[in-house]
Amino acid sequence: MRHLFVHYIGSQHRLGIARERLAAILDEELAARPPGDLGGPLDADVFTLSFDDAHRSLLDVVELLRTRGVRPTLFVPTAYVDTSDDFLRWDDLRFLRDQGWIIGSHSVSHPRMRWRLYDEDDAAQRRRLVDECLRSRATLERELGIEISLFAYPFGEDGPAAKAAVRAAGYTRAFTVRPSMEWDGDLLSIPRIDAAPPEPRRSSPIGISVVVPAYERAEILAEVVTRLASQSYPEDAYEVLVVDDGSESELRPIFAEMPANVRLLQPKGVDATFRAGQARQYGASRARFETLAFLDADVAVGPDFLWHLDWVHRHEDDAVVLGYLSGYNLHDLGYVHTLDAVRGADLDALPVIPDRSREPALRRCLDNLEWLGSPWELCYTGNLSLPKALLDRVGGFAADFDGWGLEDVDLGYRLHAAGARWVLSRWALGFHLVDPSEPVPRNPFRKLGPRREDFAGFLANAARLQERHPDPAVQAFVARVRSDVAETCASPSTVGIEFGGQARFRGPHHRRLHRIQPGGVPPHELLDRVAYAAKVGARSIYLLGGEPAEHPALPQVLEAAKATVPWVAMQTLVYPFAEQGLARALHRAGLDGVDAVFWSTDPQAHTRASGFRWELFAKGWRELNDSGLEVNARLIVTPETVGSLAATLKALAGVTITEISVTDERLTDAVHALGYEPTAL
Repeated sequence: MRHLFVHYIGSQHRLGIARERLAAILDEELAARPPGDLGGPLDADVFTLSFDDAHRSLLDVVELLRTRGVRPTLFVPTAYVDTSDDFLRWDDLRFLRDQGWIIGSHSVSHPRMRWRLYDEDDAAQRRRLVDECLRSRATLERELGIEISLFAYPFGEDGPAAKAAVRAAGYTRAFTVRPSMEWDGDLLSIPRIDAAPPEPRRSSPIGISVVVPAYERAEILAEVVTRLASQSYPEDAYEVLVVDDGSESELRPIFAEMPANVRLLQPKGVDATFRAGQARQYGASRARFETLAFLDADVAVGPDFLWHLDWVHRHEDDAVVLGYLSGYNLHDLGYVHTLDAVRGADLDALPVIPDRSREPALRRCLDNLEWLGSPWELCYTGNLSLPKALLDRVGGFAADFDGWGLEDVDLGYRLHAAGARWVLSRWALGFHLVDPSEPVPRNPFRKLGPRREDFAGFLANAARLQERHPDPAVQAFVARVRSDVAETCASPSTVGIEFGGQARFRGPHHRRLHRIQPGGVPPHELLDRVAYAAKVGARSIYLLGGEPAEHPALPQVLEAAKATVPWVAMQTLVYPFAEQGLARALHRAGLDGVDAVFWSTDPQAHTRASGFRWELFAKGWRELNDSGLEVNARLIVTPETVGSLAATLKALAGVTITEISVTDERLTDAVHALGYEPTAL
């Protein structure tokens, strides 16, 4: 038996397979053995085919598979369905179901199931993983009307906690990823192999030069360097070059007993001015190996770190590998990796603090950075590797960036323009160490009560980035950077918390109404925004995006929000409140007011425009108004509802209309005629 798996169709990206190549593989397999399916006998001499991630491109091979008699299995991460044009819609899944495809679960949000998060003990991790398995199964069964019994582990991680969660959720078979079909008979750890595995460019380990710019923080640096000196990678295949960026204290004692491949470089004439990009370039110019790995001096890595880099660079030309950084963007919740917690610890056993600023983009592309139009926006050199020849080709680090920030984004932009292949590795994991006693963080965003002058150097670098690259994408990025600085310094009175656009019922305007986040938004990001509201001294919190009332973390967020600010409000689609008692329960939990999305008081117009049954909406509206909450309305005007607009406004007399939005600019005059100023949806 051979279980083959594919991610998506298309040859332009590294995890894709061309339709023609898949056809050739199927013909080769069919010549050797008949097709089977993952729900059939596991001892038969057949081959099977499965797809992970529910990418929309697999619709291109439905007919190909049908004509060859292959019944595939599709493993679906449910939080991605119908969230962008990259992923399948529920109607697509129903079509595939009707075509005879087997549907299985790939979790809700496609997490690394071995990771224990910063606020979890073992029991909490188990609860989260069981929830991932249970909710994905329940959603698929509700939407597709079939029993779901098969599961595929995201990233192939079938560790003890993951298998226990799959077992608890009632799956009968679970599939992982292996380099071969060797199997011990465990039904919750059935191997699959890549249908078209990448061919390595060489068989032996590549040579890697690790460059670490250092400034002070001798204790943390000693831990970082000790771990780099203790890699399981062949000692003659790597070196560690620590570049002293003008430290006033003495760093040489750290290296007194280090092996010969670990060296301290101290450029002449360097003062105590932060110029990490130039320090990295100095180290790169003295590196003797073909691949460069840049690490910050406060990033600790495990003993197999270099092997993870080696695997990617051995298989990919011109790869720029972003290793994951745990704790890199410090949590306002106060969770950080301290030296005392990391020193001498088994890093595999440490909890992970997700990178809150990059995770939304990583989820959006399911870690496939090449799907993003501007992957360079995520570029950091705290944990980055690339071929030395590629760095030389783009001119290295720019010398005109001073102080903290954006020299790595500038490099990333030039690497992208040069055709680099972007790869995100959650296995090349680094733990960002923090000294809690440090009086002034170098990153001004981490300061309490930052002022605009704290960002002077950062904003100067932003101006340099803008001047160097006239590309509109760079200009837009810099505009967002300046907006983030302005918001941070302004201490906003209201902080919005986006719930990611998820909703059980989605009408025709759902994507325009909400900022949909593929993969959803996990609780830790929502709670971190509550902590940010506390940090800036906000007076109110506004929950929005899809349907917050359906998010399983809403009670937890409400509790934290009510303990932080005096007023908590929410934008809602109304229909969830048809559940009797929900509105009152949320009011008791801390919700003060709602802005209800309203379409029309005409039942037929409402149903055509919203996609929701009028009876469900009307019941939810009554429940909201009887709950004690302050209820306002956001009115959506469409071609179907514009004829009943006057009657709707009359029926809403006494209700505050917070906003009127039009789905078509041609409807603007009708709204103006009734004395309102509309916004475009």
